Amino acid sequence: MRNSRFGKSLATLTAVTAVALGASLITAPTASAVGGSACTKNVKNHNMMVINVGATAYSGPGTSYSKRKRLEWFDNVYVRCYTVKRNTQWYYGDLPRTSKRGWVNAQLLQEI
Repeated sequence: MRNSRFGKSLATLTAVTAVALGASLITAPTASAVGGSACTKNVKNHNMMVINVGATAYSGPGTSYSKRKRLEWFDNVYVRCYTVKRNTQWYYGDLPRTSKRGWVNAQLLQEI
């Protein structure tokens, strides 16, 4: 009888822990915006064109940051600077049709 009570207690504790852990993973915040402070190199301000369907601008240099804007093919991004994170170059600049700035993967842009 004692073993079954222990088993029930252990099962309850396991279930409560799993629910609590799952809830904390679901509500984990995304990385916060960094803006131009993450730039490691300024570039001559110039326009670059989006050359990939489905390109997205983020609030920081990486896909773990929140999405700022979905970009259209041939959109122009006014680039101000860049940085390299995990062997990927990210440009920071003014996004089209908005007053926002954001980060775009360099592989999705072409200089014009």
